[in-house]
Amino acid sequence: MSRGRWSRGGRRVVTNEENWLEPGSDGHPRDGEPPSADGPPVAGNMGGTVARGVRWVGLSRLGVQAVQFLSGLVLARLLTPEEYGIIASVYVIAGFSVLFFDAGIGASLIYLRDLSEEDLSTAFWLNVLGGVIYLALLAAAGPLVAAFFDQPSLVYIAPLVALSFTLSVGVCHQALLERELEFGTVATLQIVSAVFGFGASIALASAGAGPVALALGPVIQSAALSIGLWARVPWRPHHGIVRSSLPRLWRFSGGMLGFNSVNYWARNADNLLVGKVLGAAPLGYYSRAYSLMLLPVHQVTQVLGRVMFPALAAMQDDHDRVAQAYRRAVRVINLAAVPALVLMAATASGLVPLLWGPNWDKTVPLLQVLAIAGVPQCMSSSVGWIYQSQGRTGAMFKMGLWTSICLVGAMVIGLRWDAIGVAVAVLIWSWVITPVTLYVPCRMIGLSAGRVLLDNMPTLLIAGIAGAIVWLLPAGLGVDREAAWVVGVQIVVGLAVYLIGVRAVRPTVVGETRALLRRQRDRD
Repeated sequence: MSRGRWSRGGRRVVTNEENWLEPGSDGHPRDGEPPSADGPPVAGNMGGTVARGVRWVGLSRLGVQAVQFLSGLVLARLLTPEEYGIIASVYVIAGFSVLFFDAGIGASLIYLRDLSEEDLSTAFWLNVLGGVIYLALLAAAGPLVAAFFDQPSLVYIAPLVALSFTLSVGVCHQALLERELEFGTVATLQIVSAVFGFGASIALASAGAGPVALALGPVIQSAALSIGLWARVPWRPHHGIVRSSLPRLWRFSGGMLGFNSVNYWARNADNLLVGKVLGAAPLGYYSRAYSLMLLPVHQVTQVLGRVMFPALAAMQDDHDRVAQAYRRAVRVINLAAVPALVLMAATASGLVPLLWGPNWDKTVPLLQVLAIAGVPQCMSSSVGWIYQSQGRTGAMFKMGLWTSICLVGAMVIGLRWDAIGVAVAVLIWSWVITPVTLYVPCRMIGLSAGRVLLDNMPTLLIAGIAGAIVWLLPAGLGVDREAAWVVGVQIVVGLAVYLIGVRAVRPTVVGETRALLRRQRDRD
């Protein structure tokens, strides 16, 4: 793993070479000093640095998700759907509460061009103070949460869940690394901490801890990551909370807080409604299906997003470059994530019992509907990069508020038909709202939302054809679609059809993806 080289002023030294964001330039860090808070990478010649960052973030996400996936296979056999539902219930409340104490502090540290020591120290102590208050509030709210969901165990599980944020005291350290696109270090630390966290969950579940195993795993993971970040980054706070830094941080993080708040409730209203009205078991089925659907969406968008946000923020005033980079990134997202979602829907009948056993059969129709709902989210989930890189978090909050109201309304209507009705409501909302969510941020950088949609239509059509073939294959062969070997054959055939299609119809996008993945590997 290479470390970045920095000038005496803390700015990245770059050279002109071949590039992923635009032909003809590259950013390449050199060996030397640890990250500095004096400034983000030089705005020009960013492509090679992005390619390197994407590779490391991709490795991190794949590593963490591999650990999560394998541990999930074990935990699904050690714990019941009801126990998963109990944890999903408390996370609806705990996840929202943490937004007020995080408030996009890490993102604001990445966005600020003239980041100072006072800003860093202020952000650090705000994070620490927020963690302590958060723990106290969750402990006090435990009885209320338990009464709301009629689950007495939530009285003590709620404060356990809160500890994962209270112990997350490496936010500034990670922001310094990501600000300078030093994602190799972050990737290593995240994978190691995930092993500790999920390993602890398995050990506790094996010992009969029940839902407590799912609550304590993230606590161990958070503590391990914080220890690693402090050991790797030499920065330490030299001030307390500096009053002059508060408005600087708030100008960016205030809009982030508003957006994250409304977006959180919109994204978790289904868990709240299903858990309250239908009970813990239906929520367990629904939450497992939703989590599996999110895997390909989040794996790709968060891998690129972790790198694209600081890169776009560094070139924020050059709208042509921002638009070009954004279009290319969205094409890559769809090329990688859409086929996974379509194949997930087409093979759900055999995939669910293969992964989690026969007790989870009620998850099958939910997964089929939610996987198709995830397809347009591959595009809409990336618009935050534009809002944040342009410092327009207030506009992001307003758009998020409007779309969230529409989503929650659709879920309430869908609840009349149980959990599957909620899933269908999410599907309809996702497809209808995507063009709207693209329109406003694209205008900020002089880009047409229609252009973005047309860019990705061939990929969606090819994936749809592959999915139809996969779905019809068991009937054509006269075999049981729930057999494990049939699922394997379906996946192989689906991927083959999709890859042949994109190579024939989308060779440019395939080349962009290969360039992104190989640029820095070939140079290293």
